[in-house]
Amino acid sequence: MKQLINLVLLSLLLGQSVAVAQTDSPTGSDRPTQSSTPETSTVRLQQPLIPLRGTDQIQLQLVNCNGLLDCALASLLLPKSTRINQLQLQFDNPASVPAQILDTATVVQGNFTRYQLTDAISVPSGAQTLAANKIVSLPLTLNRFQMPPDQYVGAIYLTLANQTNRLALPVNLNVRSGPLLPLFILLMGIVLGRLFKYMQEQGGPQVEARKKVYQLEADLKEAHPDDQKLLANRVKQTRNLVYRQQLEAANTQSTVVESRLDVLTQLRSLETKLNERAKNDEDVPDEAFAQITQVRTEIEQGLDAKAKETLDQVSETLNSMPVRRGGEDDSEQIESTLREVATNLDRNARSLAIAPRQQTWIDQVQRTLIDLSGLSDLVRAEATYWFVPPLLYGVLLIGLTIVGLNTLYIEKGETLGARPLSDYLGLLLWGLSADVASRSLSGLQGQKE
Repeated sequence: MKQLINLVLLSLLLGQSVAVAQTDSPTGSDRPTQSSTPETSTVRLQQPLIPLRGTDQIQLQLVNCNGLLDCALASLLLPKSTRINQLQLQFDNPASVPAQILDTATVVQGNFTRYQLTDAISVPSGAQTLAANKIVSLPLTLNRFQMPPDQYVGAIYLTLANQTNRLALPVNLNVRSGPLLPLFILLMGIVLGRLFKYMQEQGGPQVEARKKVYQLEADLKEAHPDDQKLLANRVKQTRNLVYRQQLEAANTQSTVVESRLDVLTQLRSLETKLNERAKNDEDVPDEAFAQITQVRTEIEQGLDAKAKETLDQVSETLNSMPVRRGGEDDSEQIESTLREVATNLDRNARSLAIAPRQQTWIDQVQRTLIDLSGLSDLVRAEATYWFVPPLLYGVLLIGLTIVGLNTLYIEKGETLGARPLSDYLGLLLWGLSADVASRSLSGLQGQKE
């Protein structure tokens, strides 16, 4: 009985297995249906492309130069990689079948200006076929001249056949302007800095001295024409002293000429009073008029001390005149005028007396070194004037320009020009403050003057 039951159960199990393995297909075919498994479904999907180094993160430093000179400076100052117009995107296709790229898209936007690069950066559009089991490349075209200075971020998207997700290649581009405009602004800043320093140290005092000369010329135009002729050369000499940066001598000369103009005006007033006395039939010595003329001649020649002596003779001559009777007595006015004129002439003589400068031990050492070197005073003076200052200024200007370009443009100017106001103003201010580093060299030029 037990054996019979076992046979029945075995026959049922075998019959069920055969029925499951050999079911008819829905189409009526005698072939058994082959069920799909996970292994067969993965074979149908293409293996993904693998971006190689440099393609998985596209990071470039570019320059947007315009014109022959601008691009020539860019090629001289910046690496060659900043001037590329095409980049090869490289991929590893490990699959045994070619990779199919159905479509490409580029989405890149500026961080500062929000400017979108549409035609400036692109990959070939349309379907692309990449060889199987090889390192393959795809050209990326870069139009630098259509990229305003900025930092651009975004990605390049590749749509692949039999892939559920697009392949995204991150993009980071730093575009700077050409070096011509930054170089010009930097040079202008350095020159302006030197100009400000010159105005502070020499130009300001020169302006003040020139202002005195202008006032002197204006006063001279209001004087008597004959007095203008007497002092015209002196005013011209004063102006030349200002031009030659001999400001101390120019200020002294301006004061002296102004005082001489007052003396001539007072002498003319004195002469007018004497003429009035002569018209009133008073006894006025002709010697007084001759002496006044002689004082004018000596003032014209710059002989103030001698003019004072002649003026004393005028005073003695007038004192010998009889006391005026009747009418208004102007004797006291004449004496006051003579005293004031004498005071001005005496002050002029003292101002023009230049005391010799005592030699210090530094001057003596310098004189000894010059004698030992065999250089004459003429050679040293001419070399100091014509050779040393231009050489120092040229080296200083070139050195500061190179340092400024290297610091603000080459090293830290990846996006220079993206914010023109702050970027170019920074170059200008750097040039204005560059004279701080050159103060010692500028002092050498100041010593010459």
